[in-house]
Amino acid sequence: MDNRHTTLADALEGEVLTEMAGTFFGARKALEDAQEDFQLHVEDIRSREAQVFSRVFYLRSLLLGEQGETAFFTEIGLDRSFPASKGRPGSRTWHPDALPFAFLPGTRYVKAVLQAYGELRQACEAYMSGVYEEDPERSGRKRLSPHYRQLERYCVRLNERIAKVNNEMTPSSVLQYARSINSPVQSGQEALENSLGAESLDSGLAFKPVDFASLGLWEAPGLPPLEACEGAIRRFCSGFYKRNAPQIKKVLADLD
Repeated sequence: MDNRHTTLADALEGEVLTEMAGTFFGARKALEDAQEDFQLHVEDIRSREAQVFSRVFYLRSLLLGEQGETAFFTEIGLDRSFPASKGRPGSRTWHPDALPFAFLPGTRYVKAVLQAYGELRQACEAYMSGVYEEDPERSGRKRLSPHYRQLERYCVRLNERIAKVNNEMTPSSVLQYARSINSPVQSGQEALENSLGAESLDSGLAFKPVDFASLGLWEAPGLPPLEACEGAIRRFCSGFYKRNAPQIKKVLADLD
């Protein structure tokens, strides 16, 4: 082959290798960026969990603690729905801007618990399924807020991308192709050594799929609509107030 043809072949080989390397490293960089973005979404959901537990702690204070809370949820047909306070994020001092008005303290207590339950259910719905909120990146537009179910779907798509890159764009295949251009013929021993090395290389550089359960994200319970359990809540609160009036009056007074 004359020098002109050799130079042309070398140039084509170099262009192919450059394009192949760009595709390989570009796909890996895009996947790394997606992993970082996913982690930002995880932290966002953790912060929204704190908003839910601020409402949990408030309702729990109206019910005089976890024992009252358990009895409350049993009355409306649910198992105890929320874990203990220890180790959970959320403000212990959050409360609505104003308590409902009523002439009688017992009636006011019932209204306060109904209000607190409504706030909690709304927070759970927003955490799990999202609500429309102002879009911080587009003035005057609304967006569905980040939420738990969205993050679950994001995790599935991310793992599909990870599997695709791990299976279809292995480091060993890129190196093997590069070697085949420079050394088209391999001995049996070289082929075996390359095969063994390829398995180790691919394993070492493979992206790890995301185990969603290992993220430790809390999953909010599905609470019935207020109108479906209002009667049960009123009955419970009426009896609970009669048995615990002094303590409840103090809680309400502290909130004023």
